[in-house]
Amino acid sequence: MVTSFASLEIAEPLVELIKQRKIDSPTPVQAEAIPAMMAGKDLLAQSPTGSGKTLAYLLPLCSRLDKDNKEIQGLILAPTHELVMQIFREAEQLLAALDMHAVALIGGVDAKRQLDKLKTRPAVVVATPGRLKELLDQRKVKVHMVKMVVVDEADRMLDEGFAAPVREIMKRTMRDTQRVFFSATLPDAVMKMTQPFVQDPVMIRAQAPESEMGVNHIVLVTEGRKKVDTLRRLLRLVNARSSIVFVNTLEKVDEIVDKLKFHHLDCRLLHRDASKEERALTLQKFRSGEVPVLIATDVAARGIDIPGIECVVHFDPATDADAYIHRSGRTGRMGAAGLVFSIITPQERFIVEKFSKKTGIPIEEKEMAFGGLINPGERVGRPQTNRSGQTRNGNGAAKSKAKVKRPKR
Repeated sequence: MVTSFASLEIAEPLVELIKQRKIDSPTPVQAEAIPAMMAGKDLLAQSPTGSGKTLAYLLPLCSRLDKDNKEIQGLILAPTHELVMQIFREAEQLLAALDMHAVALIGGVDAKRQLDKLKTRPAVVVATPGRLKELLDQRKVKVHMVKMVVVDEADRMLDEGFAAPVREIMKRTMRDTQRVFFSATLPDAVMKMTQPFVQDPVMIRAQAPESEMGVNHIVLVTEGRKKVDTLRRLLRLVNARSSIVFVNTLEKVDEIVDKLKFHHLDCRLLHRDASKEERALTLQKFRSGEVPVLIATDVAARGIDIPGIECVVHFDPATDADAYIHRSGRTGRMGAAGLVFSIITPQERFIVEKFSKKTGIPIEEKEMAFGGLINPGERVGRPQTNRSGQTRNGNGAAKSKAKVKRPKR
């Protein structure tokens, strides 16, 4: 069992930086992936969201760079602007310790500015596939000297929307370039799609870091017309410092926002059609705690790592079990505590049961009553709450109302 980063043979300045950041020991995915990558092996790595995948590939990638080589040596591909910038910021911190730097390439911004940054000879490029392919086609960037390609969120990067540019980018690299794929889920279909890119890959299926706290998964059943009010009551009950509410479509978003704001619950919306500037500002306000509730479509379900998210709410059921895992993984990162709620109608109960069976995650049905969460049916016979927020037992004595168990801060 690997217990220290020093034993993984990564560059000494990176070991010191990790110590300064109070990261004491590798997570399971880091302990398994780093030795394989340091040995130059192609890799397929599956590990739950929030288990430390970014450092699992950045530490060995940065350790294997040649400071005297002025070509692009490392390439990291990710599906969204937000994830690219998140990885870029992490890479810049690590590379600064090695006196090197990275460049981020994303669509929707001035390409000329990005080209100017490429002239600074970065060791690593972090990019969305579309923008990188565009610059490759224009012969504005070269990747023929790249030593390692990392594909983050591999299950999404190999679906219909991204597979073509990813395939083209891979063709531009050398045959002996190390190829690494990371994802929270790697179903058989995705693993099959990686076969043309890898040679004798190491396969890792790592677990999340052990934790005494863990994440509680809870389902609340209500009528469709009461879902917005149920959400409002739930957010008040949990009173989390930061919550993400996932919706499948934008049809009900206005109603949700209006009702939450009417009840003095500040919230913001994050979705694919928003401009890059709007999305960046929204995430900035959410990260800082200025806005406690983020309402998001699945554009925010993958890769956005915001420490301290205490609560995730599936206002609409996820499209499948993998999407449920990705959404839910926004909380409980790196072994922290978290709460995951699904608000469903009686007709949708089978969906959550299917997710629970496929993922092995116990999802417990609860009701909101008496200032807390109770089991279905417990409401009958419970004492009534008075205006002061207390309940009275049969003898007329007052007792405090139960509180929902929230993550420790």
